[in-house]
Formats: sequence, structure tokens, C-alpha cells
Amino acid sequence: MELDLDRQEPGRSELPISGRLALDAGDDRVAEAELRGDLVIQNIESRFLVNGSLEAVGRTTCGRCLQEFDLSWDVPVDLMVLRNVDSDEEEGETLLILQRDGVVDLRESLRECTLLAYPQSPVCREDCRGLCAQCGCDLNSESCDCADNDNDPRWDGLPE
Repeated sequence: MELDLDRQEPGRSELPISGRLALDAGDDRVAEAELRGDLVIQNIESRFLVNGSLEAVGRTTCGRCLQEFDLSWDVPVDLMVLRNVDSDEEEGETLLILQRDGVVDLRESLRECTLLAYPQSPVCREDCRGLCAQCGCDLNSESCDCADNDNDPRWDGLPE
């Protein structure tokens, strides 16, 4: 997950990305993800534009049924590496890296992109039924005998 600025040809090229990346984002999120895909590198004068979309796969917990599963999500990448480290160019929506020459380690920038693209509430499948609110059984694998009581007693005093 590195970009060698000194060996990059002028113009457009591809950079294959493949490997594990530690995310360290907290208890309820993926701790580590496998990233794969190709990024497009555009070497224009004193800047490198790096963009594309990667696929991330990691083990996490379903937000509905609390079962562990492998989550796959798309990671859009939009970076700029400026060789003029004295530049006053602003970031905007693009992540900005200032480095004159040598090898740029893209891990931290790819980590940021991966975390920003992580789903807010991952579910194991779209039709996941979750847990029973009363007894806590997994409604995907078993049914329960809990009464389907949706009444809120605070509304009982109101006329119908």
C-alpha cells in the first residue's frame, strides 16, 4: 500500500491494492479489513491524483441479531499527493498528502477512507428479523411465544 513518487511514470497508471489493514475504530466495528482493488494514479506536474474504489471485507456483528458475519463494503478513494510541500492548496473533499519524493505510505489515508465508508449500522442480511424485544431470542432461527403487544400503556387514557 505504497506509492513510489520517484518511479511513477508521467500520465495515467494503475496501482493494485491488496492486503490487510488495521482499522482500530472501536469495539462494535471491524478491527481489521482486507482491502483489494485497483487505484488510478494520475501523475500531473507536481501532484499525483489517486482515486478509485476498493472493496473492504471484515468480520463484524450484526446490528439487529448480534451474530458475527463477514461484511463487504465499497471504499471510494480520492487522494492527492503534492510534491510542493510549501503549497497553500486546500484539501476540500480530497485527502491531501504533502511529500516531495520517495515512497508514500498510503495506509493511514486508506484507513480513513475505509472508516468513512463503513456502514453506520451493518446487518448480516436485509431480511434479518433481529432479536425479540421481550425474551431476546433470535427471530431468524426460532420463534417465541411472546405476546405481540405493541400497546404503550401511556396512551390507555386517551379516547379511541
